[in-house]
Amino acid sequence: MSAVSSTSQLNEEQYRAVFHRGGPLLVLAGAGSGKTRVITERIAALVERDVPEKAITAVTFTNKAAREMRGRLQERLGEKSKKLRICTFHSLGLAIVREHAKLAGRRANVSIFAGAEQKSAMKSVLSEMKLPADADQVDRTLSRISSLKNGLMEQHDNQLADVRAHYDELLQRMNAVDFDDLMVLPISLLEEHADIRALWQSRCRHFLVDEYQDSSRIQYAWVRLLVPDDGNLTVVGDDDQSIYGWRGAEVKNLFQLQRDYPTLTVIRLEENYRSTGSILAASNSLIAKNSERLGKTLRSNLGQGKPVRVWESPNPEEEARRVAGDIKARRATSDVEWDGFCVLYRASYQARAVEIAMREAQIPYHISGGLSFFDRAEIQDALAYLRLLANADDDLAFMRAIARPRRGIGAKALGDLGDFAMHNGCSLLGACTHEDLTHQRAVSLREFGDMMAALEFQFRHGEADEAFDALLDMTLLEAAIRAEADSEDIAERRMGNLMELRRWWILHTEKGGDLPDFLQHIFLLADKSDDDPSGQVRLMTVHGAKGLEFDHVYVIGMEDGIFPHSSALEENRMEEERRLMYVAMTRARFHLTLSYARVRSRFGQKEKTAPSPFLTEPDQSVMRWVDKELDSEEAKAEAEDHMAAMRKALGLD
Repeated sequence: MSAVSSTSQLNEEQYRAVFHRGGPLLVLAGAGSGKTRVITERIAALVERDVPEKAITAVTFTNKAAREMRGRLQERLGEKSKKLRICTFHSLGLAIVREHAKLAGRRANVSIFAGAEQKSAMKSVLSEMKLPADADQVDRTLSRISSLKNGLMEQHDNQLADVRAHYDELLQRMNAVDFDDLMVLPISLLEEHADIRALWQSRCRHFLVDEYQDSSRIQYAWVRLLVPDDGNLTVVGDDDQSIYGWRGAEVKNLFQLQRDYPTLTVIRLEENYRSTGSILAASNSLIAKNSERLGKTLRSNLGQGKPVRVWESPNPEEEARRVAGDIKARRATSDVEWDGFCVLYRASYQARAVEIAMREAQIPYHISGGLSFFDRAEIQDALAYLRLLANADDDLAFMRAIARPRRGIGAKALGDLGDFAMHNGCSLLGACTHEDLTHQRAVSLREFGDMMAALEFQFRHGEADEAFDALLDMTLLEAAIRAEADSEDIAERRMGNLMELRRWWILHTEKGGDLPDFLQHIFLLADKSDDDPSGQVRLMTVHGAKGLEFDHVYVIGMEDGIFPHSSALEENRMEEERRLMYVAMTRARFHLTLSYARVRSRFGQKEKTAPSPFLTEPDQSVMRWVDKELDSEEAKAEAEDHMAAMRKALGLD
């Protein structure tokens, strides 16, 4: 396939980027402007221009992105693509360390420590140094050392420096590296050995970096070492989509390019193939409020489209029901599939209300990048107790309940209890209080049985809120969650989930329901085993949605302090929050809805909220506040869609 035939559909700016003849190049690729196509076509054009495959290196930030690029090039180039080096920064770092292992103080078969192995190594170091080595301290120390290695904090703590030295020495003795070493060690090798630098510069004679706005300070140092000032560097990125500052990404790297590479060519990809004109107008006017940007204005080739809708709801539950109802109505009155819809939120906890609304509306959905509410350990633990209270013969619930939290009753004791229950024809819970039980753990088992009897009486005769609080207290579930959590934030999130379950229980009893009915309702809601996202509405954080697109997008929780997040306001990170909002808005192709609640619960108390400033910053001529403009076309169309959906459901159409 020739370069001309395969690139005949490129627009003018894309064509210039693909066939740039040489020297440093920055492609500022706006959302939906075809950047992946541009970088793969540029690599293909280099190969077809007889640049040796071994002289081309392309790096990106995730294995998934690298696989996608490699797959496209295989379709484009066939066998030639196998000789190309397409990888992540970390994979390239590993290749450098393994090839020059001796100089890096390692052997060629170096191991990578992550997760449990890395924590174990740090725990060993802290213990040897007679320092606290509990799980929290291990995680905290690893995080601080990672920040040091990546240049995100200054070295002022002598004790931390000693810990790092011992930790690095241990990894070296074990012929291992951690992920940060895959960034740090190659830098040292390239800086200290001119021959190694020359070798890798030849292998990176054409060096291409995708998603460049996500690069860190240390990754930019790589670029400077591998590509001289007038070298063949191609970076593709979007300063308006730099949203990972919290993990080291620096949007300033884009500005630094123009200072370090004086002959840099800048090409802006501004033709958007994804979103309608109204969505882009709102997005452009929002991001224009940022001062730290190189500047570009996206233009749509899909026409003006519908204005951006803004909704106001009384609370998060009604907000979620409104979203679910609108999705169901649009699905019933159009040919769009479920996976054409997406609900976005700033933080994962916001999914709880949406998830329950989706299940009640019988809408198939998939939560990306997080556990379902019903699959969380603390919810499963509480439900085990509730199931046992509703049905004393539920031995499966008994096995989970008696083990959470730990009571010193091990597998042997439970096995003996099972034999006793079978011999006496009773349940495991019944066996705990059986008069003939003489097991060595009989006292603990009897205490458990008595506790369950007391809770059963409380749930049957007491107030709903007091019964649930007694459950958390008497079972020691709350105490265990707080004791086992790695941080106060994690403990509060887990307790927040239990408080949500408590709220549902109270609402259920206010409608006259009892515990068995409640559990049946929960079971029906939780009966969802399909983990394939295709054919389902997507629920995800805005960070998780980057790079994706959907016909219909709903962004919920548009309240000051939630989006933008309160911590960002406190830490003066408003511009990154605005970039995150820009990413959220530009995921939408045809319809974008922004929604906020007037009242939201915080630590068990209802608080009035203020709408997010991100609702008023965009050009209001392309925004429609539906609940304040009841005679607008958008409000009427929304009502008509819902009526049409009802008629279709009733078989009246």
